[in-house]
Amino acid sequence: MKKILLSLIVSASLIACTNQETKIDGQTVPTNATGYTIDSSANTDLVKRSSNALANNDTIEYRNTYSSNVVFHDNNDSQNLTQNMVGIKAMFDKGIVWKLNKFEAIWETVYKKANEKGVSNYVNSYSNFTLTKGGKSINVIFSVVDAIKDGKQVEEWLVYDKSGIAELMK
Repeated sequence: MKKILLSLIVSASLIACTNQETKIDGQTVPTNATGYTIDSSANTDLVKRSSNALANNDTIEYRNTYSSNVVFHDNNDSQNLTQNMVGIKAMFDKGIVWKLNKFEAIWETVYKKANEKGVSNYVNSYSNFTLTKGGKSINVIFSVVDAIKDGKQVEEWLVYDKSGIAELMK
């Protein structure tokens, strides 16, 4: 009987150890999780605000959503905020009008441990834009990951098809 009781105690202890949970920013997650995801937050709102500012040609609001030393990885080409703004201005100067149709998906991942730059929050999004110049329009889906720290976008990775944009820039 003692062996059975001891076996039950050991089994219960093992089960309890494997199901332990912890709190991260008020979220309950398993102790072996690297973080958690949420579908809306102040950071997802920040990314939406930035995209809407871009669509509305509100360069002041757009710039204000980023840290001054942000790094953009635009289809693997790295640039700073000034270089990014020059590219956007060039599109507007060519008469390209941006329209944000919708976010196909957007969520935030919060990691337990910050990276070497102190970032633990990342917003992932798929945004659907229509770009128009004259009578020609193209649809562009942007796959974006934004590293967020202290309420600002500090690094951004963008992947999208540039071919249609190049045609509009002619």
